[in-house]
Amino acid sequence: MRRKLSILNKKLVEWTICFLLVLLLISCQQDEAQRMFDNGMSLWKEQKYDESVQNLIALTKAFPNHHLVDDSLFWIANIYEHYLKNPEEAIRFYRSLNSKFENSDYNVRSMMGLSRVRSQQGDEGKRRAIRILLKLQKQTEPQLSDKQWENNQITLAELFLDLKNYEQARAELKRLIYEKPNSELTPSAYFQIGLSYQMQGDLDLAKITFIEADKKYGHQKESLSSALSLASIYEETGQLNEAIAVYNTILKRLKKQEVIYQLASNRIQKLKLRVKKTKTG
Repeated sequence: MRRKLSILNKKLVEWTICFLLVLLLISCQQDEAQRMFDNGMSLWKEQKYDESVQNLIALTKAFPNHHLVDDSLFWIANIYEHYLKNPEEAIRFYRSLNSKFENSDYNVRSMMGLSRVRSQQGDEGKRRAIRILLKLQKQTEPQLSDKQWENNQITLAELFLDLKNYEQARAELKRLIYEKPNSELTPSAYFQIGLSYQMQGDLDLAKITFIEADKKYGHQKESLSSALSLASIYEETGQLNEAIAVYNTILKRLKKQEVIYQLASNRIQKLKLRVKKTKTG
């Protein structure tokens, strides 16, 4: 009986030692992965972008199941996009993150990055970017923050405008205005709706939209873009006094040292001269 207990105790000790060795090995691997990640990010801060990327790629290959792999994939793609200016590699690593880590904290930012890179690849790239952003729009897990959703709507509208799909651009902008009326991006949505009409050549609807935006925001800086476009349309259509009136409201919302203040002031002087010449024949 004692012999059996001795054998069992010996095996228990061996199993315990093996278990501790495994834990030690895992701990060492965790430490090495963290060291590689920290080194990669330090190299990025030192502007050694190629070396940074290689360090992070090495981490993903050496420790494919480590919790820092999705972090690494995101930063690899980000560095390729913004610093090494290599869109194909950026796409490759954004897509790798999205396919392997659907629930990652980086998932939304990665999809936005992918759409951003795609949007620089001509009309077909813009269409691909739109499909990505529409998917994000409907995504419930992980869900977009309010700020991300609002930016998503503006970016979608801009891409639709680039493709001359004015109706769809306005639909996305109106959705932003309706669902997030207090968003800091809502003034931009009004401006882009007016711009879409202007791009179509419908100056009457463009004017109506710009006037609505300027009134809604009480002739404040928020509606500056709409006011400038409105003044420009008045000039284009020969409504010089109306243009002067709008430029005067622009002066009231700016400081004298600001560039736009100076431009608006110059436009007023030139328009007044045109009005005077018109009156004197």
